[in-house]
Amino acid sequence: MSVGRVYVLGGGLAGLAAASMLCERGRAVTLIETASQAGGRCRSFFDKILGCDIDNGNHLVLSGNTDAMMYLNRIGAAHTIDILPPRFPFHDVISGASWEIRMGRGRIPWRLLCPHHGIPGARLRDYWRSRKLLKAGPAETIAEVLSGTGELYEQFWKPFAVAVLNTEPENAAACLLAPVIRETLMQGGQACRPVLAKQGLGYSFVDPALAYLQSNGVDIRLGVRCRGIGIKEGRVVCLDVQGDTIYLGDDDVVISALPAGVVGEMLPSITVPDEFRAIVNVHFDMGQPAPEPRIIGLLGGLAEWLFVRGRIASVTISAAEHVVEKSADDIATRVWQDIAPLLARSPDSMPLVRVIKEKRATFAQTPRQTGLRPPAVSDVRNLLMAGDWTDTGLPATIEGAIRSGHRCAGLALNT
Repeated sequence: MSVGRVYVLGGGLAGLAAASMLCERGRAVTLIETASQAGGRCRSFFDKILGCDIDNGNHLVLSGNTDAMMYLNRIGAAHTIDILPPRFPFHDVISGASWEIRMGRGRIPWRLLCPHHGIPGARLRDYWRSRKLLKAGPAETIAEVLSGTGELYEQFWKPFAVAVLNTEPENAAACLLAPVIRETLMQGGQACRPVLAKQGLGYSFVDPALAYLQSNGVDIRLGVRCRGIGIKEGRVVCLDVQGDTIYLGDDDVVISALPAGVVGEMLPSITVPDEFRAIVNVHFDMGQPAPEPRIIGLLGGLAEWLFVRGRIASVTISAAEHVVEKSADDIATRVWQDIAPLLARSPDSMPLVRVIKEKRATFAQTPRQTGLRPPAVSDVRNLLMAGDWTDTGLPATIEGAIRSGHRCAGLALNT
């Protein structure tokens, strides 16, 4: 059966990925987004405090994130990113120790076993014991599977898991980390190169997508809310869009790329995660642009990662329930004490700063909440579900969001 128009509800990365893939294949698409701008939780904006554009949050994309790279190429944004070498500096803010993980070109990361290229204190048997992660069951947590790996757990697995899953290791589902390892670390250094947007996430992942869609005749409706989805006899028959009713044809398809909470209210028959975790991002204006972009892993402090790009130095605090209710001044001061030495600045002289709190940044990626993720195919024949919170097989990341959009687009094309 041929596909008529596809209505994509939600202009985050999942929705943009679905719409752009459908557009590439010549399908008629309508994109509906409640907010006045697209991007969802991945966006850039002009901040009046810092007097420049910043991202609402930091997102680490790797060269092995195949769907993200495919998306950037499709929308003509490959030139807007920097792909860094597969090297990851780490710094312990308590001891002052620093080291660097360097990935080789081969698929087997032999260089990690070398004292000069690997994790301090990690032993060969710790790496061997880590293989249990690849067979983790749905009820097992990161701590249960990996806590027996000694310094490797403390110096790498624990901070890495917190950053990827945005959930404390004691409660985070280990099975969600396994596909990340298979698709990046186990593919060697060429799949582990950090990808940074030169100007910001919006300039790489959002603005080029909107331009691509517009140039290909997609009906884009920003600042318009879908208030309801009318279902009859097992299929979507109409959409309530800002009080107007859109009636669907027999071959039309709806891709919901809406947040979990919205879907839960609008479509109560669909199970959705109902517990969330916060992320706090802190952006410092360093005044002068950095000579080159940098990413540094942080241990022992408040944040997990430091991103330096242009004149802005940013940190990310994942699974941030322990700090999200604290004042912005308190958070910024504590973070600055940790990172000032790395930036060759005085801890006593904090620059202009902006603290951004996302209290529902991702769903809580625990075994129970992971079990609530709905599949892409729903019980409604012409309704597909996209979003990083759906059952993508990946954590709630940029790669997961984009992959979910691509999967739904593929299903719509084959309906």
